[in-house]
Amino acid sequence: MKTIRRRYDLAGKTAFITGAARGIGEHTARRLYAKGANVSLVGVEPQLLAELAEELGPRAVYFHADVTNTEALREAAEGTASRFGGIDVVVANAGIAPPTTTIAAVDPTAFERTLEVNLLGVWRTVHATLPYVIERRGHITLIASIYAFFNGVLNASYAMSKAAVEQFGRALRVELADSGATAGTVYFGFVDTDMVDHAFAQPAAAALRSALPAFLTKPIPLAHAVDALVVGIERRQARVTAPRWVGPALLGRGPTMLFDDYLRRSNKIQDAVDVATGGDSGRR
Repeated sequence: MKTIRRRYDLAGKTAFITGAARGIGEHTARRLYAKGANVSLVGVEPQLLAELAEELGPRAVYFHADVTNTEALREAAEGTASRFGGIDVVVANAGIAPPTTTIAAVDPTAFERTLEVNLLGVWRTVHATLPYVIERRGHITLIASIYAFFNGVLNASYAMSKAAVEQFGRALRVELADSGATAGTVYFGFVDTDMVDHAFAQPAAAALRSALPAFLTKPIPLAHAVDALVVGIERRQARVTAPRWVGPALLGRGPTMLFDDYLRRSNKIQDAVDVATGGDSGRR
């Protein structure tokens, strides 16, 4: 088994980033470019991607590709390798937030769309890029969440997707052990992005936040999240966590299962469920 201890120098490497038009994807692209990497910007907002690529400069290229489209991702990976000679780093970042509501009330199409993008989109991204990464002994970063191990009340599809991404990343890292390539999983709390702002604007989400300790739901600055992510790539870390409390919570996930009982018994949590269901949670 090959063990890599030296810092992974990003200068001259090529990074393939999904969900690159905004938020974590955009700012990761900026940071990697500043470190001398070529960046391939992949996403569903071609105008924003084109503007970002032009702003960054000649070592940036963009591809209009939805992670639900296997062929589009394959073409983006081939185009990236053709332009820059290969792919060294993958950041499987594209994701969406579902409506904050119950399993009983959620629109099945919205529920399945979340899994399609957040889980199968990660699988498709890895499948399209993995041969290139193995060839270059590179690194793959999968964006999971604290929802990989926290209870997903009112966000079940999101939690399902992130828990599955975690398991995918763990398996991938082990399977790559003899190849010289590596993989890591990112566990972020809430990050100050447009997606989080939109999610928190929903009445049920506001009610849920009021029922939880403030430190759990306080968004961290986007720059802090990207700092952790980039360091994780440079160190080829198996796990990247932010903010600080996430690491200990991840390691102590056994006791965190007790949190389910707290959530089940909490009147405030059930009030949030009532908000999501229009006052019909089934309580008596």
